[in-house]
Formats: sequence, C-alpha cells, structure tokens
Amino acid sequence: MTRRAVNVLETVETIASEDTRRTSALLAHLNIRRPRLVSLRDDNEPRAAARVLERLEAGEQVALVSDAGTPLISDPGYRLVSLCGERGIPVSPVPGASAVTAALSVCPLPLDGYRFAGFLDAGQTARRRELEAICDSGQATVFFEAPHRIASTLQLIDSLAPDRMLMVAREMTKKFESFLTGTAATVLHELESEDALRGEFVCVLQGATEPTGRKLDEKRLMRALARELPPARAARVMAEVCGGSKSDYYDRVLAASEQAPGAPGR
Repeated sequence: MTRRAVNVLETVETIASEDTRRTSALLAHLNIRRPRLVSLRDDNEPRAAARVLERLEAGEQVALVSDAGTPLISDPGYRLVSLCGERGIPVSPVPGASAVTAALSVCPLPLDGYRFAGFLDAGQTARRRELEAICDSGQATVFFEAPHRIASTLQLIDSLAPDRMLMVAREMTKKFESFLTGTAATVLHELESEDALRGEFVCVLQGATEPTGRKLDEKRLMRALARELPPARAARVMAEVCGGSKSDYYDRVLAASEQAPGAPGR
C-alpha cells in the first residue's frame, strides 16, 4: 500500500468494497478506524452504485476498493464511475498494485507492446474464438484466468499455437508466488504435476511472429451477416472485410439470406 492510499482510507467517510470482509481485515492490519463499509459487487452494483452516489452528492468522500489490485481492472466499479461522470462528480485514481504491470515487469518474453484481454469468456466456444484472435495477434497478450479454467485454456492454446511461448504467473506478491514459462503444454504439465491449479493466474502469451494459417471463412461470415443485417449492409461489410466491391457480394448475400432463418428483410 502506498502512503497516499493509506491516507485515503484513513480520511474517507465511506468505503465501497468488493468484499467487506477482506477490506475489514486490511483496515485492521493498517490500524485504521473502521469507516462505513458498503458492499459493491458485480451482482449488486446497480443498487449499490445508486446508494454510493447519494452519499457523494451529499458531500461525502468515498473510496472504492477491490479484493486484489487496482479497482476496475476486471473488477466491479464501472457503473459507479460512469454515474459519477454523468453527474460531474470527480473521480481520482489512487495508483497501486496492478497484476498486469507486475507480470510484464518480470516476463522473459519479448514485449514490443502488448494488449490486455482481461478475463476470457467462461463459455468454451466463445473462449476459443477469443483465443484464436489472441493467437493471431502480433502483440503479446495479457489475460487473467480462473483456477477452474486454467487447464482447459492452456489446452486450447496448445491446440491453436503449440509452439508459442507464454508465462503464467500465480499468486503474485503473495506467499506462494510462482512463475512458469514455456509452451502451453509444458506449463500445464508443470501445474498439474504440482497439484497447483489454485490461486489467481495472470498469463502473458507471446505475439505471433507469422500467421497461424487460419483463413477467413467467407461463407460462414456471409451466413452470419445475413442473419443479422439487411442484404445491402451485409454486402458492404463483406466488401470491407474481404475486399472487392459491394455489388459483387450483394446477390450472394441475398441467397444466403433466403437460407438464414430469421434473417432481416431488405
């Protein structure tokens, strides 16, 4: 904790917290008198944000904290910050620990820029699509993964880019901090051999040095667009993504529209 962060927690009247139990332990550790704690989680944020906003408009100083790392980096709080922006209430960042920069600072892989993907989708199909895009990127990608999905995610990476290097950081800054670097298969083997599929995982996947070989499936894209868009707009998107003129695609989109259930009309 920085001195500024401690001072903020000492002086605010209210703390909006992702987990009030963890925040209570933190305040006790810092010998801070317990201010008013308000629970603000993903599942209650719409209601909690409105209550916090009332306190702010009444002139209170409020701090927003998350369980680990900097708030709003894959944590609750977006709705509250958005409401503050709408009402003209200033929001000040209090820099502190960040899993992204902590992982990058010790990553042995080449990093000429990077992209941040947050937590990957929980669904297998959607997660595969996300990883396909990540594996195609020429930039390194930082993403978070839950312990019960880390094994299947590494298996997906192994199937998409078996020779690609990555670093997996576990429990950074905590007692059982560890870092594993290698291919997805190598890292998965080490994790499983240690019975270590627990904790919080930050992954840094090396960027692609050459295309992975996957080609755009024009027919599949056309069918998807035909389901969602009128033919003229779908043809325009096809021309922009695949090259060529809109007129070249129009008749083909029309034919796809006739075969697509629930497709919009002209």
